[in-house]
Amino acid sequence: MTDSAWERLTEAIDIKLGFDRHGREARPLEDRPDLTAQVEFFEFVKDGQTLRLERHTGPAIIDRKSHYSHRGGTANRIETIYNEREIAHTVHLLRKEGNDWVAVDLNELGL
Repeated sequence: MTDSAWERLTEAIDIKLGFDRHGREARPLEDRPDLTAQVEFFEFVKDGQTLRLERHTGPAIIDRKSHYSHRGGTANRIETIYNEREIAHTVHLLRKEGNDWVAVDLNELGL
């Protein structure tokens, strides 16, 4: 998602629903803790549910390699290859359920 599209989306949510919380944090990548992604987030309430919109900015994924064991036909592990010089943005919508955040389809926003 481009910077201008992200700004339009967050402005539309702010106008219609308002934000309860906003912030930025750095998170290590799950499979490469030496690399980090910057996460900008907005928390808001829609239809009685607490939602969190996140935009992850980090190294671009250029390949995924499957490593197989000699015993079976299933992938033993998947290695993700990153280009540290190229930046990629991904957007995630999460719903709070108890103390956990559960991923939901971005189209559920209905904006």
